[in-house]
Amino acid sequence: MSIGVVSPYSAQVVTIQRKIGKKYNCNGFNVKVSSVDGFQGGVEDIIIISTVWCNTGSSIGFLSSNQRTNVALTRAR
Repeated sequence: MSIGVVSPYSAQVVTIQRKIGKKYNCNGFNVKVSSVDGFQGGVEDIIIISTVWCNTGSSIGFLSSNQRTNVALTRAR
């Protein structure tokens, strides 16, 4: 079973990676943490999309890009 944690924000990816590592293997689960751009072309069994307000404008800027939104939403098998 493979799990991907995807975030559009590099600071959030770094924070999550510090907590669980870039890849975490435990009892048959493989967890990969990456940015939306880093997941392009990859597929996992389960995808968790993690978003937060992270800029001074309090906006989710990645949603303005249809391609990046598509990558975030279509990485699960």
